[in-house]
Amino acid sequence: MKSLSLLAVLIAAACVSPRQAEFPKPPPPPPLVAVVEIKDPNFEVVVAEAVPNADDEGVSFTKVFIDGKEAGKTSVGPRSQEKHVRLKIPTGNQPVRLEHWFLPPIGEWTRLPEALQPRERFVRIEEGTIARLTLRYGPDGAPSLAISRENAPKP
Repeated sequence: MKSLSLLAVLIAAACVSPRQAEFPKPPPPPPLVAVVEIKDPNFEVVVAEAVPNADDEGVSFTKVFIDGKEAGKTSVGPRSQEKHVRLKIPTGNQPVRLEHWFLPPIGEWTRLPEALQPRERFVRIEEGTIARLTLRYGPDGAPSLAISRENAPKP
């Protein structure tokens, strides 16, 4: 009987006590695409991923290393969205390595396994042109690289 009266007192106290203030709204997330304009870029990296199943959609980005040093990275965005980064790097043959990262449904940013990373390539950077390195991930997850070049716009 004593436990029932104690339970009744606790329930009554809970019902009469003031309500807690509502939690404040969290700040909006940062934009997925951050655009940094580089004056007179001569190198562009384009990353495209095939996402055959909508359940596999997530976010990713790619770091760009020139001669062993990080030179930039693409914007963070949905895997199915094409991502770009434009850079100004020294002319000549430059060793370029790309490192692809993704955010799993649970956990922290994860580097793609070494077997799925594209291998380092030399890219020739010439005055008056823009070299474009395109990294594509097919439905099987295998990377492929293509290099193209176009004339830089006249000032």
